[in-house]
Amino acid sequence: MPIGPNKLLLGNSSGWLARLTERWQSSVIFNLATGSPTSITAANMLYANGVADVVGSFDARTGSVHWGEPGGSGQLAGGFFESGRFAKVDDPQCGRVAASLQSVCTLDAVMDTRTGQIVLQNPLPGKRGTLGRQTIENPGSWDFDANISKTFRLTESKSVQVRVDATNILNHPVPSNPSLSINSANPLGFISGKGTAHREFQGQLRLSF
Repeated sequence: MPIGPNKLLLGNSSGWLARLTERWQSSVIFNLATGSPTSITAANMLYANGVADVVGSFDARTGSVHWGEPGGSGQLAGGFFESGRFAKVDDPQCGRVAASLQSVCTLDAVMDTRTGQIVLQNPLPGKRGTLGRQTIENPGSWDFDANISKTFRLTESKSVQVRVDATNILNHPVPSNPSLSINSANPLGFISGKGTAHREFQGQLRLSF
């Protein structure tokens, strides 16, 4: 750090002030990772790995993490799409099967609550789904690490270094991947939690001779 004798700040210091301000060091590391490509999945109709049919206005690129969604067991949950924007309804296919079988149809569709129109539904048997695969990205992650150290000179050949390292210093959460199956019991884009990432400090004492 630019402080102490012959440095930018307090460059003319001496005595106890020089010993206090000299030999400070600090560094920071910023890690940023994009989310992995993934798909909004539906029932497997053709070649497995089924994806949804887009039947209304839906933009898979508008998602972003937010918190405050209701979760089970009192947990803090989040979402990837605008809160309350989408709701699960019965897939239209369930109304086309025999009346005696409609009660066991488990297919869902996704409705835009603003318009009341279905925007995503399961593809028909033998179809692949029009949304395509890998059309959406999971939430990315970032963290900020830093350290600071001070070296105290004891004698001409001996010194002591005190160092503190901090990981995830801003205590930024790493959200779990959202639920992106239109047939899941959870709302589309439901994020179950913030993960286990948390701020940590570690101290070190080093004697050099």
